[in-house]
Amino acid sequence: MIREARPEDAAALEAFLHPHSATSMFLRGNLAAHGVGNTDHANGTTFYVHTRDGDITGVLGRTNGGFLMCQAPGKGAAFWSDCAEVLGGQRIVGMTGAPDQIGALATALGLRDADFRLRHDEPLYELRLLDLSEMPSQNRCLRRAAAEDVSWLADWFDGYHRDTGKGTLDGVDGISAAKRFIDKPDGRIMEADGVPCAMSALNARTEDMVQIGGVYVPSCHRGRGHGARIVALHLAELRDEGITKAILFAASPVAAHAYESIGFRHIGHYGIALLETPMTAGETP
Repeated sequence: MIREARPEDAAALEAFLHPHSATSMFLRGNLAAHGVGNTDHANGTTFYVHTRDGDITGVLGRTNGGFLMCQAPGKGAAFWSDCAEVLGGQRIVGMTGAPDQIGALATALGLRDADFRLRHDEPLYELRLLDLSEMPSQNRCLRRAAAEDVSWLADWFDGYHRDTGKGTLDGVDGISAAKRFIDKPDGRIMEADGVPCAMSALNARTEDMVQIGGVYVPSCHRGRGHGARIVALHLAELRDEGITKAILFAASPVAAHAYESIGFRHIGHYGIALLETPMTAGETP
């Protein structure tokens, strides 16, 4: 059976997830940032664990915002049925993880393809930061966003949500997303000759590893290598802070090519599924 994790399970959770980091960074990142049992932050996560002989063999997570994450290699239908049961009565907005696992979870929850506004597998990439290709700055610099950037950043986020089709998990508009970005310590703006031309952020971070997310180049600045350059400069900064590895998933062939140009290698796929309308687990969608 599956049980809800307790604060004393944190070390065992990390030990189980670490070998599966490529498809567990949201779980690992939320665990590192918010621990077990955080009910305040939107990304605070309730962890459910399956154990055998005292060892964790599978993990399900649900953020306070209603997003599901899982790491349960080799688990059969009984495990996923148990997951659906423990989620009963809880709000769900989407799910992410290894494609076969979120497929099994969606089936257990009774979800159909028509229930999702977005459901696809994206190429998954990994890079040891020792192998990061160096890119000259060429009058480009990184900085954190500031309060006075909110207006044009809101336009960028509206463009990002429109171009990727992902929107935001809780439906916030561009202005709200921009304000959140300004508050993020790991968000970066790249300027070329003093003009903002790209943004990058982290959507998960642990002691040793990061997951890059939210990379965006506005249409008027595309075709100049800004996407690859901002990621390279951001990762070089993180490498100096002691981060040793990076993960990301590519939203398009153009993005994939940019990431490959700075050393990322394709290691598999990663599933992302966002519901058309939030559902309550246990009720017919």
